[in-house]
Amino acid sequence: MKKLIIALSLISFYIINVAAQGADEELNLDFKGVSVLDFSVETVDKSNDFDAVYVLNRELIKFYPGAKFGQMRIVHKRIRIENQDGLEYATEQISLYQKGNAKEYVVDLEGVTYNLIDGKVESSELGKDAIFDKDINEFYKSKSFTMPDVKVGSVIEYTYTIGSDTAYIDDLYLQYEIPILNLEAGILFPRQFVYNVVFNPRAVYKVAFNASDFGEGISGSKITAEEDEEFGSDIETEQLRISGKSIGIATKNIPALAAEPMSGGAQRYRAKLIMNIAATRFTNGQVSKEYASSWRDVAKTIYDSDRFGSAIKKSSFYKKDLESILDDTMGDLKKTEVIYEFVKSKVKWNGRYGVFTRDGLKSAYKDGSGSVADVNLLLVSMLKKAGVNANPVLVSSDDNGVPIFPTREGFDYVIVQVIINGEKILLDATEKFARPNLIPLRAANWKGRVVQENGASDWVKLTENQKSQEIVLLNLSLDEEGLIAGKAKKRLSQYMALRSRNENQNANQEDIEEYLVNDNVGLQVADVKVDDMNSTNEYLNYSFDVVYKDAVDEIGDKLYITPLLFEANEENPFSLPRRNLPLDLSYPLEVKTIVNLAIPDGYEVESMPQSVNYVYLNKGYYKYITKISNNIITTVATFNMDTSVVLSIDYKAFRDFYASVVEKDAEKIVLKKI
Repeated sequence: MKKLIIALSLISFYIINVAAQGADEELNLDFKGVSVLDFSVETVDKSNDFDAVYVLNRELIKFYPGAKFGQMRIVHKRIRIENQDGLEYATEQISLYQKGNAKEYVVDLEGVTYNLIDGKVESSELGKDAIFDKDINEFYKSKSFTMPDVKVGSVIEYTYTIGSDTAYIDDLYLQYEIPILNLEAGILFPRQFVYNVVFNPRAVYKVAFNASDFGEGISGSKITAEEDEEFGSDIETEQLRISGKSIGIATKNIPALAAEPMSGGAQRYRAKLIMNIAATRFTNGQVSKEYASSWRDVAKTIYDSDRFGSAIKKSSFYKKDLESILDDTMGDLKKTEVIYEFVKSKVKWNGRYGVFTRDGLKSAYKDGSGSVADVNLLLVSMLKKAGVNANPVLVSSDDNGVPIFPTREGFDYVIVQVIINGEKILLDATEKFARPNLIPLRAANWKGRVVQENGASDWVKLTENQKSQEIVLLNLSLDEEGLIAGKAKKRLSQYMALRSRNENQNANQEDIEEYLVNDNVGLQVADVKVDDMNSTNEYLNYSFDVVYKDAVDEIGDKLYITPLLFEANEENPFSLPRRNLPLDLSYPLEVKTIVNLAIPDGYEVESMPQSVNYVYLNKGYYKYITKISNNIITTVATFNMDTSVVLSIDYKAFRDFYASVVEKDAEKIVLKKI
């Protein structure tokens, strides 16, 4: 490690010193510089009881010339363990890419654990017997290590270098799930390439900068990140253009990246630097080649690949099978339905993403298993061969987030678009129960780029805001003993049906009954019938008998009943006082509950909840209606959301709206003896 530190010290990093109320200035941040101060220095982030704290997180990237063009990512971390759960930080796993010429490796790994005993710092060195190598799959292996003698209160420190022969630079994180007391991050860019660099504009924690902060030779411009529904508008950010220069950031007290329920993944909101190769340079400094500068260029580059467009054209290996499942009487719609279901059953998705075929469509066809690209490019190929107007659609999956600027890595998933009689239909054959225009939620992110054979491309919407519905009908009777019994039906559509099918496709009768009871105390279901469980029909239907005990409170000569019974919303899951991240409901929805409750002879209604209609910012509503006729009390409650995203600025309004729903559902019908 000594040589690397000396070499690094020769680099003149331009550092932004971000003002902050700081950690103790006397800390020695050199490797093996831990002192008594490291055990007592505190974080200013008091938002949570954190499992651990980064006393130091340092990550520096540089490139070196040689027989191969290479990259070194030098990592130095110092972590204090705060509680038992924090002991997981004693183990570090480093994932290393192993494909082609971009293989990654680890060198100069050192580690020390420090414990404060009787006022003195005692250390334990990381031994070779605690370092392990493991093959994960054909593309990745890992190197992991576990620090010795770690306990609550320990300070652990380790450093290592990841080397690789690639010019692509992974995102440089400036924020983690625990607070950082001291952060140092820097990059020395090679002269052979020109890079575009941006700070993640969607990050909650902001580091504002511009080109002038880093000295001469670095240019900057304002760019607009792609439209993102979660923020309601495009986002403008500063983009740096850098070649052969260095940038760095040094600051203190970075708050933790707080996880918030239903946020759609905190990764997209992490503070980080994002790098993209924009061009290559000749040795004289002149630009030799500009890379894709628009999504149109990106899409064409992908289609022109042998593992994409050329793969679609190959058909000899499935020709006989295709002929056997089609006949001359079929129109394009019927052909599409038949081929779609055939591909689903013929080639199962192996869980891997990507836009390029792995070993070719023929191999996936023979093996009966393949990646997203294998499955859906095969679907495109077979549809085209059958004469259907079909083209691939490039997508950024939910895990990949919404890209900042045009880059090939902005797409990591592919689906299919067919056009029949002018109607555009989206298909994804990786999901057993997916239907036309109902693609899996993992792919229903942002927007897609449909690419034609001539290289032309355009954006397409991935969802049409179709509402997923749940309709529950309860026809029940209340007897004099306070027992409620009767018949129930539940109908699900769209994503609600898809989720229920995925969860229950292999369930037995007992499992289905448990699913329908859904932890409601006193509820029993029997004689369950399910229609269209193992199909792709629009609706999934459940019907069953219901017995509900202890649903009535009897006080004197009066009975108190919750009108919606076991379908009532009893708690508000949106209890946070505020949110920094949007609330992701996954899809627009409508939940409608109809309860017809026959009351026993000898009782009459003294009072019922009043009918109301609560509105959430003209984006949703809750309509609650009660009425009585012929001794049957009917309650109809409809919860409707026209949007799937609640912006952080709208969260309080939504929280209060939902609190009103819970409060309304808790109101009682009061029956009294005649």
